[in-house]
Parts: sequence; C-alpha cells; structure tokens
Amino acid sequence: MTDYVITIKGGGKSREIKLSPGFFKFGIFSVVLSSILFVGACGYSVYSALYKQSNADSVSEVQQANEIQQEQLLTISKKADAMDATLQDLARQEESLRLQAGLKPPKSDTPEVETTETPAEENQHTGQGGPITELEIANVAEALDMLEQRAKIRKESLDAFQAELVALHQSWINVAPSTSTGSSNSYPSETWLPQNTNPMPNFSRPAVNSVPSTSPNIDWSQFQGNAAADANIPSIWPATGVVTSPYGLRWGGTDFHPGMDIANDLGTPIVATADGMVEFAGWNSGGYGNMVDINHGNGIMTRYGHAQQVLVSVGQSVRRGQIIAYMGSTGFSTGPHVHYEIHVDGQKVNPINYL
Repeated sequence: MTDYVITIKGGGKSREIKLSPGFFKFGIFSVVLSSILFVGACGYSVYSALYKQSNADSVSEVQQANEIQQEQLLTISKKADAMDATLQDLARQEESLRLQAGLKPPKSDTPEVETTETPAEENQHTGQGGPITELEIANVAEALDMLEQRAKIRKESLDAFQAELVALHQSWINVAPSTSTGSSNSYPSETWLPQNTNPMPNFSRPAVNSVPSTSPNIDWSQFQGNAAADANIPSIWPATGVVTSPYGLRWGGTDFHPGMDIANDLGTPIVATADGMVEFAGWNSGGYGNMVDINHGNGIMTRYGHAQQVLVSVGQSVRRGQIIAYMGSTGFSTGPHVHYEIHVDGQKVNPINYL
C-alpha cells in the first residue's frame, strides 16, 4: 500500500511529507473525534445553561406560589378568627336574653371550663407562648371544622330558645285573667309574668377561662377532671390557673396554637395528667423552653412547656397527679404559664377534649 504524500509550499520552496496509510487514517479519525467532542461539549454547555435557568424559574414560581398560598391561608384564618368572635358574641347575647326571660342557660358551643370571676383586664395571669408555627392547610381546615361544629351547636341552641319562648308566651296567655273587654288573647299584666327569684347577674363575661386557683395546700381533687378514666389516658388539668390561650387559632388568626396555655404564679406546681414514662426532660430550643414529654403508651404523649424547674428525668415512671415541674416563663413566653399539649399517634389534638 503506497504512502500518502502531503506537499507544503511556501517561500518559493516546497516540502513533501510522507504518511503511512495507518497514520493518515489515525489523523483523520482524531480530527473527526475532536470535532464530535467539541460539538458535544458546546451542546452540553448550552443544555446545562438552559437547564439551570429553567430550574431557577421553577424555584421562583414555587416560591411565588407558596407566598400566595400563605397569604390566602392567612386571609381565611383571619376570617375564621372573626367568625369565632361572632359566635362568642352570639352566645353572650343568648345567655343574657335567656336570663332576662328566666330560662336556663344556653347550650355551650365550647368545652365546659369554669370561668374566672376576675375580668380579663384585671387578671394578673396573662402568660402565653409556645412554638411559632407557620399556618398550614391542615391547621386552618381543623379550625374551620371546629367553627362548623360550634355554629351547629349555636343554631340548635337558638332553635331551642325560640321554642321555649313560644311555650313561655303560650303559658302567659293561658294563665292571664280576662280583661274588661273579655278578650282571651290579651297579654297578661306584669304581675302575671313568671318571676325570676335569682338576682340579675353581671353580664360582663370574662374573655378567659380558668381552673381552680392554687393555694398553699393544693386540693387536686378540685380539678381532677375525669379521674376515673384509664390511668394512662390524660384526664386532669396539668396545673391550676387561668386558660389564657386555648387550642386553635389565636392572635387574630395569624397563628395556630397547638396546645393550651394555663397561666398562674411563678413556681405553681405542674403535674402529670396520666401515668407514663418521661421521654424528654430538659431544654427545648423550639420555643418551649424547659420542657417535659411523657409517653403514656398506645400512641399518646403529653407535653409541658416553659417550666421554671424540671423535677423528673428521662426514663422515669410517673403517676397521674405527680408533680413533674414548676411553672415558669422560659422559651417563647410572655409570662409564667404552662403550655400543655396532647399528641395522639404523632398528631396534636385539642387537650380540652380529654378534660
């Protein structure tokens, strides 16, 4: 096989370079391969740049969507909080009207908790706190479900109130004496109206709820709740004091409170609400401050936050009613109180349902 001859001319002279067939083919292959690699590298660079730009656009779109969703959730949450205030006003108005008519108190649309005799603005126990959590769809949905249940109860109570008023009016007609005109449909005189022997109460209802006050010798039986329940099921109050922040939406609907805040004096005892084993005892950097978690088995766990001092340790068995800590204002807190949570299968639930 003959060699390949390459002639190079320049400067009036010419040079010949002889290449063997194998070397010539290798050179051609190298040039083609280099061209392919160069084109591929250029293509990959262009693709990579476009891909990164596409990802950046996608991330920006997701962030914008999240911001819009948070704004919508906040709007719905604020409306739900306003509806909650409206339901409270309706309940107070119905209570006032029932008392004036001498009828029994209205059906409550909130869990039964004894109200303090001290107006909220005069009460020295105002501590609140807990973790600051971003509103989630599940939180707002749960709040709306709670409002729906309360609205249903309020409607039933108002329907019953209407029926009672009709019956009361009919009873007045039946017992009224005949008038000079002989009309049987005349309204009775004031002397025939049913007399309410109870003095008219003060209708200024406190904005907060309370459990029995603390005393030097605490009688825990005052607030044992459903003490007959299974020993491993939370069923008593974790402390005495004032409920300053219940479970659910608060602060104008800008935050969802996953527990219940009970405020009292610094150093008020905090007790385990059921038998169990201490799962955590110490400092929590997520807003709870000094915190105790107790595992009660069957997927139930209780949490006690903002303690001044923790008296138990991890792995320790505790009994219902046993003092586990003293009330403080550690972590995210505006004053002495205990933040109390109940978790069932990892989900936070309303503690009031267990009292």
